[in-house]
Amino acid sequence: MFYVNTFWFTKANELVARYDKKNHAKEAMIKITRLRKSICLEIRDEDMQKSLPVWIFVPIHGNNHWSLAIIRIHNDVTMLAHLDSFRGTHDQEAIFHVLRTILCLTMPIDPTLVQTGIMNVEQQQDGHSCGKYMLQMLVGAGKKESEGLDRCFREEGLRYRATLEQVQSFDMLFPMYLSGKLPSPPM
Repeated sequence: MFYVNTFWFTKANELVARYDKKNHAKEAMIKITRLRKSICLEIRDEDMQKSLPVWIFVPIHGNNHWSLAIIRIHNDVTMLAHLDSFRGTHDQEAIFHVLRTILCLTMPIDPTLVQTGIMNVEQQQDGHSCGKYMLQMLVGAGKKESEGLDRCFREEGLRYRATLEQVQSFDMLFPMYLSGKLPSPPM
């Protein structure tokens, strides 16, 4: 489980914008590689050999608002999720583009296999408590992950698979786990 600092996404966004402009692509690619190393993804090879998922929590700040992105890499499946307590403030497609670009340029990830989802989270009722909500989502997701959040992606347990097959969209999956509403997988 990795947490990046609050400046990481801002820098990633800047570098991907430069990469997208073809005349700066080579220079941006060098810096993107350094940026990837800053989140310690080198451990991914070891973890993947042990079939352990890698979780990366990315706090995002922009337009005077905080939200949280979650990256989950396990075997050939990469999932990107965005949790926002004040929907519409951040451009989710732009966030997914930046994260997908960074990952696909620096790791052997097929961009067509990257799944994205917008998580339904509690919405703030005011215009100033987004930081508190983002921290609560970060702590809650971190606790659930350490307790086995990725159980939802395991192949064990018919009862559990049936529950997952009933979930039609990725944005329904995380809230169910964060709230503890899905049953535990059989031992």
